[in-house]
Amino acid sequence: MKPLPETPLVSIITPSYNTGRFIEETLRSVQVQDYPRIEHIVLDSWSTDQTPEILERFPSVRLIRPAPPDLTGKMNMGIMIAKGDIVSILCADDYLLPGAVTKAVNALKQNKDIAIVYCNFLSVDENSVEIERLRSKQASFRDLVDERNWIPSQTAFIRREAVECVGTFQERYMHVCDWDLFIRISKLFAILYVDDSWGAARVRKGQMSDVHKYAFWRQARWMTRGHGAPFFSRLFLDFWQGKLVRAAAMLRSGHFAEFKSKLRDLINGFAHR
Repeated sequence: MKPLPETPLVSIITPSYNTGRFIEETLRSVQVQDYPRIEHIVLDSWSTDQTPEILERFPSVRLIRPAPPDLTGKMNMGIMIAKGDIVSILCADDYLLPGAVTKAVNALKQNKDIAIVYCNFLSVDENSVEIERLRSKQASFRDLVDERNWIPSQTAFIRREAVECVGTFQERYMHVCDWDLFIRISKLFAILYVDDSWGAARVRKGQMSDVHKYAFWRQARWMTRGHGAPFFSRLFLDFWQGKLVRAAAMLRSGHFAEFKSKLRDLINGFAHR
């Protein structure tokens, strides 16, 4: 890969829509980074909550409005207009930890053949209270295809050259588009895990990963199978093993109403495509 400049420009892309309760923390987490060259692009599709008012307080942000209504459209537009040598996607309810950008840039500069650098992350609740610290690992192309997405998007920093080589986010994989991009990049280039924590992912009611959890599963299966995952992949076995273990525990403890509710949720989730 081409050498990075001495101080490469980092473009952080934030898709936004009605996340006014959280976006100020996201914006501030970028603003207080100690790295000197950051372009923060926010793509907002006419939020109707307090988001516009909050964005006015951050004049350094490059605001794109109106932006495409869908998530992949926003992220692809952000990558298309970004000027950075390195790009990162930071959702409007997640945030960076202090020093994240400097650490990521240093890792990429010290490892000239690495296309993506990533690390562990914090899981936080709606009030930014830490729930747990989640570890990733050094993953390969096969690990990403067969097991799970080992690259937390809020910690991932990607060489623009790699994205230009493999293409941007695929709209048909709306719920797992970042995972698909990481797989396509890892097939051609090396990726690097750093044992550190650079970002926080928020867990809250109403977020896409919760509301569309079964759509996420279907897309994950479809996408990974397209990249060569076996039918009985680790992803498949872990999903159904977890379901069976939890079902058995409910039945053993006599929680039959909860079991029926979860079973109905599962059937409805897979029935509605």
